[in-house]
Amino acid sequence: MAQDAPGLALNWVFGGSTQVKNGVVNLSDGYSDRICYVAAHTGIIYDKKTGKQIFLQGHCNAIVCLGVTEDRNTIITADVGNESLLVLWDSRTGVPIKSIPRPHVHGIVAMDIAPGGEWLATISAPDPTTGEQEIALWSLPLLLSEPSPRPAVLSTIPAGDPQLAVRFNTNNAPAELMSNGKRRVYFWTSQYPASGRFKYYSPPLRSRDFKQAVGDFVASVFVPGGLQALTATVDGDLVVWDEQGITAQMGTRATDRRAVKLMRIHQQAITYLGTIGDYIVSGGRDGFVRFFDPLLRIVAWFEDLGAGPVVGLSFSGALPARVAAGTELADTLNRFLVPDFVVATEEGRLVAVQSASFEEFDAAARRGTEVVSPLITDVVDVACHPTRAEFAVLGHSGVLQRWDSVRHECVGTRTFTKAPGTKLEYSRDGSFMVAGFEGGHLVLMATHDLSDVHLARNTPASIALVATAATGIHVAVADEAHHVLLYAHLPYKHIMRWEYIGKAKAHHAKVVGLSFGESPSGQTRLFSLGADGRVVEYDVDGSKPATGLRIVSHHDFAAGQVPTTLCFAPPLQYYKHHSAQTLLLMADDSYKLRMFDPDLQSSVATMLGPTFGGPLQRLLMFKSPTSDSAFLAYATEDRVVGLVAWPCDGDPAQTLGLIAHPGRITALAISYDGRKLITAGADGTLAMWDISTKVLEAQAAASAALGGARWHRVLDNPPLLEELRDYFTYAQVKAQGEDSMAARDVRGLVPVALVPDLMRAAGFFPSEAAIRDIMAHIAFIANGRDQDTLTHLDFDTFLSLYLNHRPLFDVAAEDLAAAFTALGAPPSHGRLTREQLLTALQQAGERMSAEELLGALTALTGADRIQEAIPSALDAPVFSSQVLGFEDAQLAG
Repeated sequence: MAQDAPGLALNWVFGGSTQVKNGVVNLSDGYSDRICYVAAHTGIIYDKKTGKQIFLQGHCNAIVCLGVTEDRNTIITADVGNESLLVLWDSRTGVPIKSIPRPHVHGIVAMDIAPGGEWLATISAPDPTTGEQEIALWSLPLLLSEPSPRPAVLSTIPAGDPQLAVRFNTNNAPAELMSNGKRRVYFWTSQYPASGRFKYYSPPLRSRDFKQAVGDFVASVFVPGGLQALTATVDGDLVVWDEQGITAQMGTRATDRRAVKLMRIHQQAITYLGTIGDYIVSGGRDGFVRFFDPLLRIVAWFEDLGAGPVVGLSFSGALPARVAAGTELADTLNRFLVPDFVVATEEGRLVAVQSASFEEFDAAARRGTEVVSPLITDVVDVACHPTRAEFAVLGHSGVLQRWDSVRHECVGTRTFTKAPGTKLEYSRDGSFMVAGFEGGHLVLMATHDLSDVHLARNTPASIALVATAATGIHVAVADEAHHVLLYAHLPYKHIMRWEYIGKAKAHHAKVVGLSFGESPSGQTRLFSLGADGRVVEYDVDGSKPATGLRIVSHHDFAAGQVPTTLCFAPPLQYYKHHSAQTLLLMADDSYKLRMFDPDLQSSVATMLGPTFGGPLQRLLMFKSPTSDSAFLAYATEDRVVGLVAWPCDGDPAQTLGLIAHPGRITALAISYDGRKLITAGADGTLAMWDISTKVLEAQAAASAALGGARWHRVLDNPPLLEELRDYFTYAQVKAQGEDSMAARDVRGLVPVALVPDLMRAAGFFPSEAAIRDIMAHIAFIANGRDQDTLTHLDFDTFLSLYLNHRPLFDVAAEDLAAAFTALGAPPSHGRLTREQLLTALQQAGERMSAEELLGALTALTGADRIQEAIPSALDAPVFSSQVLGFEDAQLAG
């Protein structure tokens, strides 16, 4: 039986990591025409003939090193971070051959593969404390064969100038290497197997040696067939290192190298330095690629690529066809002959260049061929067309691109020069797009040609959110100053035109959610959600240019959780009572998903949301094309995206998540047919994922088949489970009367009224607002069972409520300190007076009466008077130990 596809499977990656040096390798060998390049934490093998991608997946951190053996059979990748990896891949299949966790403690920042593919040199990331690095020499055959391979040679690099690049001497590999940081070069020699340590020297270089400033170093190589070495600088110079000979100073050897010459070969920074055959190859920020002979005489130059600053370059493993086919030797003398190559640029372009094009007279013939359409490198938002396989991206630079998601081609581009881009959205029918920019600029444009439909600027603050109504006649935006603005397509004389309706400021913190939706009656409704805990509804139909934007209602949630995102909840067709209601779904920083009824102004249910990767920052509802069931797509702030089966009840089996990007996720979108999820990262890449809901549906169904026992698995704490059972049994006894002489009626049910006490017994002390939410959730469960109300709960239902409503994390010392600060304690010392604390407890929030306060303090401290229970002045640690009676370890959880 074929295995089901994963819930989210990578389909295509747009863009690449433009800041990775040497981030492309050419896998072409005369039989295949492929390249491999880095896209964040994924390696991409792209076949230029078939137009297909193979993904090298396994890194959690962004890949910073990429290389391939001389035979083009093995690709090697490495990263930096807590879960660093060194991975060897089969270049034909993309299957990992060997993974080495933490090859260096903090990962690898530079590596090089020796000719012949027998040796690998690596340089570790600096130790955060000491600044020291390691340089290592690995035997690739041993690395592949041993279960826990270690370097053959390993030495510590002194702290001071972090080394950024390493290169074998192709004339003497693996015995000699060189590395460079920004200001210092090291020459390393190994005597393996006689010694497991490197010997090294680092020649000094002073600006006065050349009577001019020397720029920071970028990369280094050994001159092919000679004794010299070269180091490139950000000034466009080459530092030439040569043996000292008879000029050697005391304490140095004649064979030690020193800087003998400074030679400018680019007018801007050199960004790439390598060798091919007997040639030295350079690439610059000027976008030029130049070839030099061992005497540093220029031999060939490619200055018409027009693709942007060069960041990487890699040669084919086969000679050009005209040479490989047997060109007469006389025709090759004194001619420039190197394999064809691929150039990677800072603009995200990959350009295939035929070396023979150097001899072309026409500049257009020397430009090379773009391998893939380049994605803008600073995507801030992405939006999917609602009716066809197309999406659009907006960059911080103001560039907007339209992409065909089937052919993976850019089909339209427009550049906005007024301000950086911030947000992008399609209209519900796809006829126009809305782009928001810093400074409050808003542009409505036709989708087909990106021409202006309407321009507006009604706020000086940057646009933070954009929403479009299903009717196509309303657009709402939220700005960074916490305003919500509304625009409408209204009749004017004999035409229709867009008009500004007005703006309202109902939030005093960032607006994190803005959504149009339609009630079951067909009414268009607009809601906003703020990080201040307030949800606001606006009067869409009743707001006119003459009246401005009107607010219908608002609701403030209890303090404690910070909302993070908002969407309309999918219809609850399974629950008859709720099927005709408008329900909002909100996520917060406590990892909860809350359903809210804006008509009743109350919470309906609270569910534990996905807990992998941080609080949810984006939520999108979509329907599965295979089962017609509703699902939610989500993204956290960093790294993780996933799916949630709907309706959800807090069971983790209803969710899945994966690391989509190694850092911040900037955008999330769903294709028109619900088959593709598109994610954009701050790493400059955009990933398109195939959605298969079958796995999640099967996973959720298997868990649901366990009945109430599934909550035992979710709790995953047998001692606590038994303790909760004891409390539940006692609650049944208490409900019948502890002194009752009648036969005990222990049917496994407790009255709903005792649920808050059970929660407290279990260590969760809900506020009055939280108790109201719990009772609302019980009513929701009753409606789901087609009952008007529930008067009693069984143990498993209680356990589900407990797991969904309790805080995910224990209260920590810093939480208590933050609470004191919120009550007015100065940050300098964090103390409150007794009077300040009593005033806050009795007059703010859920107020405590004097009797309630005294009763609580007596229970905690045994004191008979408030003044005896609370010191005259106290900070969070004093309150924790003297009032609450916690030890520090207990408070930390």
